[in-house]
Amino acid sequence: MPSMASTRVWVGLALAVSVNAQRTLPANAVTARENPGIAMSSSRQLPLINDRQFVRRQGALLTLNGLPFRFHGNNVYYNQADVAYGRIAAVEETYDKMASLGLTVVRANAHNDHPAAQDPAAIQSAPGVYNEANLVALDRSIALAKSRNLRLILKFTNNWDAYGGIRRYVAWHLGRTPTQSESALFYTEPRIKDWYRNYVRTIIDRRNTITGLTYRNEPAILAWELGNELRNPGNANALLAWTAEMAAFIKQLDANHLIADGGEGFDDDPSLYPGLSNRYTVAGSDGCSFHRLAQIPELDLLSYHLYPTNWRMNDTADAALYIRRHEEIARQNGKVAYLGEYGKTGPDPARAAIFQRWLQSATNDQASSGVMLWHLINDAKTDSEGYQLYCPQHADSCTTIRQSAEALTAAPVVTNAASYQPITLAPASIATLFGVNLANTQLTIIDSANRAHPVTQSFANDTQINFQIPETAQPGPAILRVTRNGETQSSAAMQLAKTAPGIFLNGPQEASPAGILTLYSTGLRAHETITATLNNQPVEILYAGPQNQYPGLDQINLRLPPTLPAAPILQITVDGAPANPVPLTVR
Repeated sequence: MPSMASTRVWVGLALAVSVNAQRTLPANAVTARENPGIAMSSSRQLPLINDRQFVRRQGALLTLNGLPFRFHGNNVYYNQADVAYGRIAAVEETYDKMASLGLTVVRANAHNDHPAAQDPAAIQSAPGVYNEANLVALDRSIALAKSRNLRLILKFTNNWDAYGGIRRYVAWHLGRTPTQSESALFYTEPRIKDWYRNYVRTIIDRRNTITGLTYRNEPAILAWELGNELRNPGNANALLAWTAEMAAFIKQLDANHLIADGGEGFDDDPSLYPGLSNRYTVAGSDGCSFHRLAQIPELDLLSYHLYPTNWRMNDTADAALYIRRHEEIARQNGKVAYLGEYGKTGPDPARAAIFQRWLQSATNDQASSGVMLWHLINDAKTDSEGYQLYCPQHADSCTTIRQSAEALTAAPVVTNAASYQPITLAPASIATLFGVNLANTQLTIIDSANRAHPVTQSFANDTQINFQIPETAQPGPAILRVTRNGETQSSAAMQLAKTAPGIFLNGPQEASPAGILTLYSTGLRAHETITATLNNQPVEILYAGPQNQYPGLDQINLRLPPTLPAAPILQITVDGAPANPVPLTVR
């Protein structure tokens, strides 16, 4: 959220930052009426959320049912409170407008630790003291999102005082309002850490009274965020240690969901961000270290936010650099980065143009897994410090958001040209890119060493390009950029591995007992181990390597046994990874 705690002055530059924190509760929140907003018609149907189908992480990519998963989402932090206040129609309005724009993920609070006298929607009024009716409001807010096929990223606490936050835990511990410096106790005091763990366990173990599923088994939940914009000025090590501890704790409780930090992407090494006109966000004063968060094994997702004006950065070069470096640092550590908040105040046409620049940088240039608007709200809500987006009233920004969401939905996918398996491919192998508007485009692979490799195409039309992955591309997370006349049109994230086998098939392969069978393949020439089985019985491999006549094509020669089983299925396994099965017909 667009918040800064104080005014700071840096050596060599004056940085005056004074921005109101997110309003915790409008004065008339409970009694004020919210009239229905302007409806948006749409025939769009978001993909169904099916039971046991969770979003997963594969290296630096998100996947769903084995395919790449990318999203444009929206921050709706107050939906639990609005449901508790009886404003269900307002929450539904926001969700419906999200769906009509193609926004598929909601980032929201799973906490509300206000004093009950301050907020009748409070979930936890004291450590372990819960209001069941307000937990039901959280249940309903999740169920309403799921009914529209929206997934959720849910936050467990907040750096700011909105809806309780970390200072509320410290106040419970001290029995009084903490000083600013005492807020750091949240990360080190054992009793406070136990309270946080107990709350997390309560939410994860809870059975939703609307859907009937426990939260740990709810596929509509995409990820848990440890907290929103957590900082610890003066002691990044304590925040990092707490993050590692709590992420490991949640992993033990819940194997189904991803874990994110929820931060702004602040860092403590300016040398990693050369060229920023203002180093405030990366100078370390707020006790955050993005590049060291990326090294915590239990974290799946790394969040970063974007409010250049608040941080005295520009909306052009600085914003693009901030996006690029966070995505690169995450990729280099095999993690998924996502733009958890981006927002801008000002006239709608100017704001839309800036949004378009940022989304180009994130989703096209960097193939980001996700971006989250701050924020589209229902028409009657006004407490948003000027960041609110009303649709369809703010026509330019709404169009930009819709077009970005549509482009993510239609983003190209790289597959093995033989097996059509996506995501993991091998250098020197033959690949196929599926997408739209691909004719007359050029391809470039950016590997994990951040080196650009031009790609030679062997076939191209508007929906498909066949090409060979350059042999010099370094294994690890990579991006395939699709450009036209020097401008990036779209991009696809991928994972390069030493081997990623696929067998070219055109129906069942004819085979003779005791005969020699030749298969054509790709992605296996750099193998260390390769085996073949026929209905689980070993088969002798005579040769496995380059075919040497066609770039990227590999060949496998096998000697079949004297007796072939009925309905024989041949399975090739390369460095522990199975290729697509090969059905045989006996001659």
